[in-house]
Amino acid sequence: MNNSKAVARNLASMMDMLMTKTTAPSIAESLTHDLAIRIMHGDLSEHQSLPGENELALQYQVSRTSVRNALQALGAKGMLSIQAKRRSVVTPREQWNFLDSEVLLWLTESGMEEKMVEQLIVARLIFEPNVAALAAVNATGHDLAALEDAYQLMAEGQSHNQRELFERGDLAFHLALLRASHNPFLLSLSNALSSAMSLSFKQTLEDDVRLTKEALQQHFVLLDAIRLKQVDTARQRMREILLKAAQKRLQNYQPEIFNHID
Repeated sequence: MNNSKAVARNLASMMDMLMTKTTAPSIAESLTHDLAIRIMHGDLSEHQSLPGENELALQYQVSRTSVRNALQALGAKGMLSIQAKRRSVVTPREQWNFLDSEVLLWLTESGMEEKMVEQLIVARLIFEPNVAALAAVNATGHDLAALEDAYQLMAEGQSHNQRELFERGDLAFHLALLRASHNPFLLSLSNALSSAMSLSFKQTLEDDVRLTKEALQQHFVLLDAIRLKQVDTARQRMREILLKAAQKRLQNYQPEIFNHID
């Protein structure tokens, strides 16, 4: 395996680990998870006050320290408003940190409604076509090799109907695009955005990966545009990839807002 292919596999594996817990959760982490899912399901609704620490400790049969740690964790993710000597309050969804990998994981577990998928695609439409354009301007030979190896992972996953391998290749491809932009500000965003992109792939990928032949071809055409430094073509090809992915999840319904994002 050449070095760039190893990098593509390792990078995708690391980002996949961000979305997957590999160790047993602590009591506080388990409580954090349970409260988060209750919030996302609406059992604990927006602006609702949670029970006090003592009450939660009795309800869950845990220590006050575990309760306090759980509440602080959710507060740090924007899901709770915490003030001294007052009960914690569920915040509006607009205040949640949707670039937090755990928030995205909980969102997947609780069931992601179409409106949220739509907003996720909107964010990617604003961002990724221009990243592809920058990659067409700035990509080096090393960047192109990384993109090609990520594409090969996708192709291998598609031909062997291995969903996880296809997802890893897809994520590696889009992260390689970010690196190929050679923009330090965009690169600083890559870790946060990678979790959102991983969630997006899981929402729009076919159950039978053998049916992804069209998506694979679209990525090849995009790669070719970047290789040939066709800036406008690269931007348009990325937009087409995202719109096609949205069609799969939104059942061929294209929200009007998509038409207003160039």
